[in-house]
Amino acid sequence: MIIDNKYTIPYAIPSVYIDGKCRCTALAFVSLAQELAALHYSSAGLSIPHLQQMGLTWVIGKQHFEIYEYPLWLDELILKTWAQHPKGLMCLRDFEYTYAEGGKKTSIDAAFAEKKETSQNSSPPCLKSEDGLKPCMRSTSCWLILNTVTGRLVKPDEKTLGTLTFNDDAMPGDSLIKIELCESWDIEEHFSPTLLDIDLNSHVNNLNYVRWILSFMSAPFCRGKLLRVLDTNFMSSAVYGEKLICRCKQIDETTCIHSIVREADESDVFRARTEWADEKLLSRELRVTA
Repeated sequence: MIIDNKYTIPYAIPSVYIDGKCRCTALAFVSLAQELAALHYSSAGLSIPHLQQMGLTWVIGKQHFEIYEYPLWLDELILKTWAQHPKGLMCLRDFEYTYAEGGKKTSIDAAFAEKKETSQNSSPPCLKSEDGLKPCMRSTSCWLILNTVTGRLVKPDEKTLGTLTFNDDAMPGDSLIKIELCESWDIEEHFSPTLLDIDLNSHVNNLNYVRWILSFMSAPFCRGKLLRVLDTNFMSSAVYGEKLICRCKQIDETTCIHSIVREADESDVFRARTEWADEKLLSRELRVTA
């Protein structure tokens, strides 16, 4: 549904997107953003397969995520995304996840009971956010349209944007930062993308870069923490079978810099900055009725 030119859908956190404490994962926040962007764009009459027929495709440049609270399994959210008016070649897109009215469940038992009652009554999903609660997450991102034949960027127009409408609400400040690399690294892991990592463009899906940098980290550093801020810079596309190196450097007690490069020439593929906080500040415990 489009509300105030924002693509808006209800969403309940599924079991496939939770961690060992039944919290929504950081990668789930990022994955949902990609899905929302694709659904919103497709609702305007176009999709990546449509663009591909024109010799074009979407590529992502930068992202900035701020996570304020991790929902629990079966918590109900309202997910929103919207496109801002293009600025030259840049197509800016924002995201916001909030709790639906009554969506912050008191216990897992209450969540299952409500789910059962809803399925029996066929009640329409709630599209109203809970009053007085700030978002679980806000994000902004920069997307670009690429000519897959020439490798050149294309300025967005009616042909490439379809009937997409715009809303210029934006996160405050200049959130899309350039990430500087470190001179040395604490962790270096060598690996290659597999067939399961490849997307519609025959390149590594952007979600996998985030998955890799969150996988190749120090376990002691991550213990008792949750991701609070994620910044990403997509530098170039990796492909199936390419030999890559994922690197991580702890900057201080809460911040890490990440890099993925090609093993052959150490050319830049992906950069990220992560900021972490005490898990007690970002999540609540799952309650089970005795």
